[in-house]
Amino acid sequence: MTTLRATTTTWTGPGRIEREQLVQFGVWMFLATVVMLFAAFTSAYIVRRAGTDWRSIAMPSVLWLNTIVLGASSLAAEVGRRAAERSRWSAARKGFIGAVLLGVVFLGGQLAGWRALAELGVFVPTSPQASFFYMLTGVHAVHLMAGLVVLLVTLPALRAAGGPTLGAVSPGVRARLAATFWHFFGALWVYLFVLFAWF
Repeated sequence: MTTLRATTTTWTGPGRIEREQLVQFGVWMFLATVVMLFAAFTSAYIVRRAGTDWRSIAMPSVLWLNTIVLGASSLAAEVGRRAAERSRWSAARKGFIGAVLLGVVFLGGQLAGWRALAELGVFVPTSPQASFFYMLTGVHAVHLMAGLVVLLVTLPALRAAGGPTLGAVSPGVRARLAATFWHFFGALWVYLFVLFAWF
């Protein structure tokens, strides 16, 4: 009991709210930098699209299925977040584990999509759009892997008694931030998919 009390007081003592607000601010600042990065990429894409050598590429069909997989992963993370809000730690853990597994499936689908394009003879130097496609989906995949790490490090906090915490942040807040992080990159993928499929 002494050990449990020692771990839980790290996020129930004085200054907890301030610490959690600081962590939340850091997460939102990071996501803001990602927005600016992809906004810059989008601007370059639109400007380059006006070139006479622009040739559109067909999106591999696996990417449509992959979009559904990532949407299901985001839904699982949301289920985990809502369960954590109600202190249903077992359900929260299952939700986040499901999100992680579906996220790994999504990354596998990305590799399949790149392989399908390669089989059609579409590589980075094939055309300007191909270059942008490989670059932007690659950068997104790297960020998504970071999102998987965030989900994984959240799992230890989602134990029956609240579990140990990292950075003195309560399990519920950790779950909310992890889900927000994951939803963001899911929405970013939808944005990229629409950009490449219709523009």
